[in-house]
Amino acid sequence: MVIIDINGENVEQFATYMGQDMAENLGREFYHGIAVMSDSEEEFLAGIVWEYMNMEDKADTESVIEWLKILDPEATELLFSSYKDAVSNARVVRSKVVIPVEDSQNEKKALKDAGFKVRLTEGDHIIVNLSELSALPFMASRKVPGNIRVLNQLPLRQFRKGLSKCVEIGKKGICEDLSYLSMNWFEADVSCFAKTDDTISGFFLFHKLPSEMLSMQLMVGMDKNAQQNLLGMMRLFVISMEEKYSPDTKILLDRHNQASLMLSEKLLPRSFGIPVYSGSREEA
Repeated sequence: MVIIDINGENVEQFATYMGQDMAENLGREFYHGIAVMSDSEEEFLAGIVWEYMNMEDKADTESVIEWLKILDPEATELLFSSYKDAVSNARVVRSKVVIPVEDSQNEKKALKDAGFKVRLTEGDHIIVNLSELSALPFMASRKVPGNIRVLNQLPLRQFRKGLSKCVEIGKKGICEDLSYLSMNWFEADVSCFAKTDDTISGFFLFHKLPSEMLSMQLMVGMDKNAQQNLLGMMRLFVISMEEKYSPDTKILLDRHNQASLMLSEKLLPRSFGIPVYSGSREEA
C-alpha cells in the first residue's frame, strides 16, 4: 500500500468516492487530502480530507476532517499515521471530525480505533427548498432598504475591502480562506451586501456547488443596523433567487456560530440538521 496526496490536479480520480461538492474544495487554501492506494496505485483503499483552522490567527491551530472513506480496513492504520504526520507538521493541537452518518460504519470504527471520541449528533447543515424560504413570515413584507443590493452591483475594489474588514474582525463565516476567494467564486446574482455611508456594512454570500445547491458562506452585519441589514439581505436573496431559480432549488444553510444558529431556530424551527458523526482527539 502507498500514500498519495489528493490535490487539485488529481482530485477527479477520487470524485466518485467523495462527490463533486467535496472535490471542489481540494486546491483551496487550507484544504488537504491523502489517499491510500494499492501498490500499483490503481486501486483506492482509503482516503481523508481535512481543513486547517486558525492558521492565520492567534488561536490554536485545529484540523477538521470533512471526508473520510475506508474501503479496506487494513488501510486504516497507514491512513491515520500519515494524517498524524501531516497535522503534526502543521502544529495542530486538536483534530475534529464531522462526517455524515449514511454509509459510515467503517469510518466510525476507524475513527474510534484512531483515538477519536465520536458521537451521533445533529449536524450544522440544514437543507431547505427555495419555496420554503419564500413562504416564511419574514417574506410577508418584500420591502428591501435602498442600501441593500445584490453582489454584482459592487465594484471589485470595494468587495475586496469589505472582505478584508470581515477577516480583520474575525467574521469569516465558513470560509477559513475568505481572503483568498475571488468575487466570482460567489453567486453574484443572488448574494447580497449592505452599505452604510459608502462603507460595506454587511454581507450575505452564497456559493453555487457543483451539485447545483446554493450554499451559504458568510452572513455578517457590521454596524449598529446589523439586524435590519441582515433582514434586508435575506429578503433580497430570496427575491433574487425567485427570479433566477425554480422553487425546488435546494439551499444549504450552515449553523456555524451562535448568530446563525439563533437565526435558523427563529426562521426554521422545525428543520433538523443532517445526522453526523462528530468527535475530536487531542494531538500530541
